[in-house]
Amino acid sequence: MSHPEQAQRHDHLEPIGMTANGQPIYPWPVTPAPVPQAPLRAYPIGTYIGVGCLGVLALAVVGTVIVAIVIGLSIALVVLALAVVALTICVLVLRSMWRDYQKGL
Repeated sequence: MSHPEQAQRHDHLEPIGMTANGQPIYPWPVTPAPVPQAPLRAYPIGTYIGVGCLGVLALAVVGTVIVAIVIGLSIALVVLALAVVALTICVLVLRSMWRDYQKGL
């Protein structure tokens, strides 16, 4: 058997009793519950960068198409405005000519 001098020392625990040999009895050491660790995840950074680049490219294409459509609509509206002004002038001139014709001048 082992002697009390050879007993394992537990400085941080108080003995709860003594054996027949005179060795101290220590309580079962309480260990904290293990903290579950989250599994390691591999993030596909290359995929994220690729999707981001494609997104930027798609936005550039869509933006260019929208700007082209807006410029086309603005040109069409300018042409329509010029046509309306020309038609108005034409109608006024024809009305004046019609009145002169009605008066017999």
